[in-house]
Amino acid sequence: MKFIKHFIIAFCCLFVLANATAQTPEKPTFKLYLVGDAGEGDTTGATLRDLHTELLKDSNSAVVFLGDNCYLKTFISSLFDLEVGGYNGGKTAKKRMMGQMNILRGYKGSAYFVPGNHDWWNMIDLKKGEKRLRQEEDFVEDTLKTFTSLKNHDKGTFLPSKGNAGPVSLDFNNGKTRIIFIDTYRLIIEEGRKRKSAATRLDSFYHSLETQLKDATSKHEKIIVVAHHPIHAKGKHSGPLIFWERVIRRFGDNNPNYPPYNKMAVHLDSLLKMQNRPDIYYVSGHEHSLEYLYSDSLHYIISGAGSKIDKVKDGSCENGFECLKFNEEGFFEIDFYGHKETVLMYHRKDNSIPLDVHCVSGCQ
Repeated sequence: MKFIKHFIIAFCCLFVLANATAQTPEKPTFKLYLVGDAGEGDTTGATLRDLHTELLKDSNSAVVFLGDNCYLKTFISSLFDLEVGGYNGGKTAKKRMMGQMNILRGYKGSAYFVPGNHDWWNMIDLKKGEKRLRQEEDFVEDTLKTFTSLKNHDKGTFLPSKGNAGPVSLDFNNGKTRIIFIDTYRLIIEEGRKRKSAATRLDSFYHSLETQLKDATSKHEKIIVVAHHPIHAKGKHSGPLIFWERVIRRFGDNNPNYPPYNKMAVHLDSLLKMQNRPDIYYVSGHEHSLEYLYSDSLHYIISGAGSKIDKVKDGSCENGFECLKFNEEGFFEIDFYGHKETVLMYHRKDNSIPLDVHCVSGCQ
């Protein structure tokens, strides 16, 4: 009788414990923070301060700055109120870069900067553009080497490096998550060059990307491709070509409807879709908004609202897309679990509670 009594008590304790465990939220095994176009302010703005708060909570994470890391006006562009420049080593440029890098002080995860068109100074001349880009890369690398709390402070924080298009693959989360870094502006430049050498470089890039995607797929890794230019998006860059975009290539190259950009986007999209997997993310900035799109088993995240906003008009999504658009400054976070992911959107309208937008429309 005593044995039966003890057995019942033990069984009840196990039942209660199992029930409590089931109700305990599962903890992410890895977090990825994504913010783009954060190079507008001379100080650390509210959005970046919010991101800093989140970064300090978990060292098992990484953050990627998605390009256009510094905006500057040249003498001529200032007459038309246009920011076509990027980092130039001057006082203002250093302030704008440090406004971003300062949020990495004390952070114990990994940090990366990806180049955008402004980091190339919107140049279509490879030598001139690369010279500007390398100046920024050196400043980022030299500065972050002194941030010794970063896991990768001495292993490369500006990817792809030296003006190369990539792709550069890094594994995280004990080999369960792969991040692939690419420089889309270098690809757009090459797409517009009518030279055999450009075609050779593009063939090499796309072959390498396909190989890396297939390798990650064979290992059942979650795949995140990070770049500056979106494949699909809404916003001021994505409208019909206007006059000066048709006649001045350095402006046209920023519009998905311009032939070199369009060729790149179509090629990237086709390679991603070839994998036929529901856990591939293509993440970009460029459009100054927060957008999440889903189509053909692919997730497209646009996180270009790090320091500025261009209103995205309300309206229907593209054919075959499910989407969410938000006209507020902010950033994204992807949380990885053993069998799923969660996509969180932080925005300044209510920065206390991030929105869970993963498959917000059902991902059908």
